[in-house]
Amino acid sequence: MRDTLVFILILVAVFIGVGEWRGWYVGVPGSTPVFVYQKDHRAVTEVRTVTRSDMPIEVSGRVRRGTVTLQVTYERPASFQTGGGALPEEAVFEQTYRTGQTIAYRETVSEGRGIYRVVMTYADASGTFRFRFPRPSEL
Repeated sequence: MRDTLVFILILVAVFIGVGEWRGWYVGVPGSTPVFVYQKDHRAVTEVRTVTRSDMPIEVSGRVRRGTVTLQVTYERPASFQTGGGALPEEAVFEQTYRTGQTIAYRETVSEGRGIYRVVMTYADASGTFRFRFPRPSEL
């Protein structure tokens, strides 16, 4: 029992030490909540739609420290089947959230079939964030 307690205390000390030194980014956007602790990081989540021409996106969370920039972009790739040319990536939404602000983005972006990207840029940020996208069978 004593060895287990010492192991847990060492593990907690390492977790806190690394968190204060480098920060933490843990989670997979769209699958699990994302936990960020004192981290500078840029996370890009890319979702490609094939059968639908809109994309419901939901991002929520509270910025506990630093700044978080949320950007949603759309890109239409070239298609040899329809003969449609590619369109360059364009920003559909962009906003910066600061300490104490709540992110509550819930929109259905209707740019057409293509590649939708949710870009989260964390600057010395801390907080827990959740992402919701349609299931792959709905895309």
